[in-house]
Amino acid sequence: MYPGSLTCGFEPVPVGKAPLIRVGEAEVGDDRSDIADLIGESPSSQHREWVLNRLVQAVLTVIVLAGLAGAWGEGVSSEVEATGADGRLRVTYERFVRNLGQTRLQVRFPPGSAQQGSIRLFITQDYLADNEITTVTPDADTVTADGDRLVYEFPVPNGGPLTVTFDLRPNSGLGVLNATVGGSTVDSVQLWQLVYP
Repeated sequence: MYPGSLTCGFEPVPVGKAPLIRVGEAEVGDDRSDIADLIGESPSSQHREWVLNRLVQAVLTVIVLAGLAGAWGEGVSSEVEATGADGRLRVTYERFVRNLGQTRLQVRFPPGSAQQGSIRLFITQDYLADNEITTVTPDADTVTADGDRLVYEFPVPNGGPLTVTFDLRPNSGLGVLNATVGGSTVDSVQLWQLVYP
């Protein structure tokens, strides 16, 4: 035995130096080796795995934040109120709706919106064709087609106000629905809804 050395197996090992053990071509204890070399993994695959992990974390974070914001139903940005240019007509609806789920479109007319004891409300026919109308409250006196829209006429005693609620079931599949809602005495409102599966 040499002074200042330890023995490991049959070879003397200098003090302060890790023993060298051969595994394949790499040597454990060699300052130039890496654990990735020992298990046969390259640094580039480690980097790809790290990037993939970060990407999955980012996607999951976006999904959770979208849910909190209302993308999957009730939330901060799900229910929206839109108004006409004159500020009189107010339409409340859900911006994000589930295909074959339930949603509600509520249209509010202010007092003084009636003409000859009734209020005429129109909605784009394409929008209604992409939704099954389960109920309309209150019941309309008449419903007529006028070009690309349906016109609902409601009796209004004493000139209003009037709130009309459409309970709808989207059946268009994945996509964006656009609609124009208006009346004969108020400016119309443009709206859009995202339908997801």
